[in-house]
Amino acid sequence: MKKKSDFWDKTFLGYILKNIGIAIAAMLGIALVALFLINIYTKHGKSEAVPNLKGLSIEEADAMLRKQKLKFEIIDSVFMRDKKLGTVIEQNPVANSIVKPGRKIYLIINSKAVRQVKFPNVTDISVRQAEAMIKSLRINIANIQYAPSAYRDLVLEAKYNGKTLTQGDKVPEGASIVLVVGDGYGGYDGISSGAPSLIGLDLYSATETINTSSFLIGYLTYDVEPNGDESSYVVYRQRPEPGEPIDAGSTIDLFLTKDRSKLDVPTSQVPVTNQHTISVEKKEKKEKVKDIEEFF
Repeated sequence: MKKKSDFWDKTFLGYILKNIGIAIAAMLGIALVALFLINIYTKHGKSEAVPNLKGLSIEEADAMLRKQKLKFEIIDSVFMRDKKLGTVIEQNPVANSIVKPGRKIYLIINSKAVRQVKFPNVTDISVRQAEAMIKSLRINIANIQYAPSAYRDLVLEAKYNGKTLTQGDKVPEGASIVLVVGDGYGGYDGISSGAPSLIGLDLYSATETINTSSFLIGYLTYDVEPNGDESSYVVYRQRPEPGEPIDAGSTIDLFLTKDRSKLDVPTSQVPVTNQHTISVEKKEKKEKVKDIEEFF
């Protein structure tokens, strides 16, 4: 009778079965070791809740994450004027997410310094084009001011903190600027000059003088309410007075009368009645001049 050892060592079937058994045992051993290592690597059974990091400085966020055995990485930096500089504004995973210890939390922070951008050349282009260019740089337009110009809606200049901007000037991202735009009426040079003398002129002539001098018509005050006879009235007083310094684009108020004897009285001594005052808005200027021309 053959010994059992002879079966495993000397028969072909025994040899095959023995090697299969060894292979299975080796595979089981490798699997057990792999599972053990995976549990260690993945920290199986351990987890941490992600804290809320929004509004914290990088130092504060780092300290909080270290306590929970978590890491962080800054993936982007943006500028938001309404957020504190250098603080976390977005995080991934979000707060209260359950993660493994050692997990990396990705952060977007508000820039520690306001980013400066180069201001483009926006003069002599339409206000719509200028708005698109400026907003693409994350610069705000606080106001659009109209000034005398032969070309309506053409940008004359841009101002930041009262100073005129030129191409290449550095402006903080998120800053608010003012655009000065042509109103399609008169010229613009941005400098001060003396108010023209309008005393003795009829309304049509006074209007022409004001327009060609780069000013705007303000209030029209009649000492006696006109009754379709506006052409009979002349200017006997104006505000500002003739020669008084006035900026281009400013308004001039006119006081009109049919009583030419008032022209011989110094303007400071002429009594003024406000019962028949007409306010002329800038935006109605073209329509007003057109009506005057049609009247005459």
